[in-house]
Amino acid sequence: MPFASGYVEIPLVGAALFAGGEIGSLLNPEGVPLIITDVKLYVDTPSTGGANLNAGIAANSTTSDTDLINALAINGAITGKAYHGMTALAAKGEAQVWGATEYITATGSADSSGFAGSLFVHYIRTA
Repeated sequence: MPFASGYVEIPLVGAALFAGGEIGSLLNPEGVPLIITDVKLYVDTPSTGGANLNAGIAANSTTSDTDLINALAINGAITGKAYHGMTALAAKGEAQVWGATEYITATGSADSSGFAGSLFVHYIRTA
């Protein structure tokens, strides 16, 4: 039986505040559980602030999580560089499932002003 998969791009923009999901967030676009198979962060412009980036799956658009990217320095990132995500897979050997009503959020640990980039997420539909 063939399976359905897809990609989504989440635009990311730095912010002076760092409360949860302020750099970017996206509600699950398919409305069914999705198995995350790959995550890449592409840096258009590094941050002028001192932030690290966290990204993961959360119940809402304003909660921080680190299961996809954990504490990646974005102020020293080189323009045009891409980084591999999948923190939980590396740490736990476990792929993440993006619940039907959950969000992927990107959060800074401090001021992330000036940062611009994209989070590319590849997934497999479970239904």
